[in-house]
Amino acid sequence: MNVPADALRVIEFLMQKTPTMIAYWDQGLRCRYANGAYKTWFGADPEKMIGMTLMDLLGPELFALNEPYVRGALAGLEQTFERVVPGPDGVRRNSLAKYMPDIQDGVVQGFVVTVTEITQLKQLEEALARETAMRKDIEQRAQELSDLLIERSEMLDVLAHEVRQPLNNASAALQSAQAALVTIAPPGLTQRLERAQSVLQQVRSSIDNTLAAAALLAGPGKLNRIDMDIDTFVQVCIQDLGEADQARVRVDRQTATRTASMDLGLMRLALRNLLLNAVRHSPPGTPIVVRLADSDEPLALLIDVIDQGTGFDPQVLPHLFERGTQGRHCHGGRGLGLYLVHRILEMHGGQTCLLQQSAAGSTIRMILPPQEDE
Repeated sequence: MNVPADALRVIEFLMQKTPTMIAYWDQGLRCRYANGAYKTWFGADPEKMIGMTLMDLLGPELFALNEPYVRGALAGLEQTFERVVPGPDGVRRNSLAKYMPDIQDGVVQGFVVTVTEITQLKQLEEALARETAMRKDIEQRAQELSDLLIERSEMLDVLAHEVRQPLNNASAALQSAQAALVTIAPPGLTQRLERAQSVLQQVRSSIDNTLAAAALLAGPGKLNRIDMDIDTFVQVCIQDLGEADQARVRVDRQTATRTASMDLGLMRLALRNLLLNAVRHSPPGTPIVVRLADSDEPLALLIDVIDQGTGFDPQVLPHLFERGTQGRHCHGGRGLGLYLVHRILEMHGGQTCLLQQSAAGSTIRMILPPQEDE
């Protein structure tokens, strides 16, 4: 077959300019053709390679590595393998080599060699392997952390039961003793009983807040929202206070709404924290108002807790609902109460804000929107 001269010129141009090494080696492993890429890879002049043996080009060490593939090609079997080829410029190139036998009338005349650089591909593979290993390590660490959080949660549940029950028993015993002694005991004794009740209430509140904060930090689960009667909800929260403090609380209902969707346990903790905050930070005997109202924009139930205390320290106002914030009236607290109120309302899709602040008292508002699908 006669090939036009122009086509031969184009073919030769492509052969010489391609970065892939292309050569032909005969049965005696002598070079019959080599393209220009051999100068880049081996520093060898392609024209001077004609007649050179493969051993002379590769050297004894590299030839020994490639020899099994050479023998395979001479046996008529196509060979494909990867190899790192050291160059004269000190660069080590990852390569993909193919040895393709030239078979004529059933006899192998030699073989064609193509060697393509795959250094960037290998680098990408190695980077991907490192990333995969790193991801597996992260997933394993995440699982270990999840297991630790579950174990911690279980331990906190055990702690809550073991501590709360004795405190509840002690509180019930004090209430019984106080009721029995109210008519016969000296005034000082009943005051000490009331003080003991107050201390127990503070301890129970601290335990509840700590456990709730630990649960929220570990990742809050799905809310268990129910339609709760608002009046019942408020009365349950008031009953969480000491007997003397319960009498201070007045409910100002300015809404006809009867029920609201909420996670009762979390919302009870939120309102109780606001009530306890009002009790501690306002003068004894002063009234505390729970005001219930509606909001059209946004559509929500508004729950305001109003006290007659001296207000919050101006320095803490910008951080009032942040974890760890403590005002001037805090004694040994951990700054969890208002933080938990904020987080609980946030979980309900609502918010908490300081509505009013003055020397005559403060008003903290909880904005509780309806459930999204309502």
